Amino acid sequence: RPSEALDELRQAAELAPEQARYAYTYAIALNSAGRSADAIAVLQASLARHPDDRDTLRTLATLSRDVEDFDAALGYAERLRSLAPDDPSVLRLVEELRRSANLPR
Repeated sequence: RPSEALDELRQAAELAPEQARYAYTYAIALNSAGRSADAIAVLQASLARHPDDRDTLRTLATLSRDVEDFDAALGYAERLRSLAPDDPSVLRLVEELRRSANLPR
């Protein structure tokens, strides 16, 4: 019963906005249901409350990339890189997005 699960996840995210993980989980479920724009909106709202949440930033970067919003994706990835400058997976993501956006390294 996916629609019921989405409703439960939405309620959890709304009732506990201090828990970034709830919004993240809800957004993943929305994206899995083909609602990428809604997932991005949920994550953006969560990011406003939790500006240093790495899972939120990484997911915003990848979802934005998936909908071909490379500028936004790169912005999120760069923010993530400032939080985790030595993380090789973050560095790879930034480089991939720079290539996708046709930007110099």
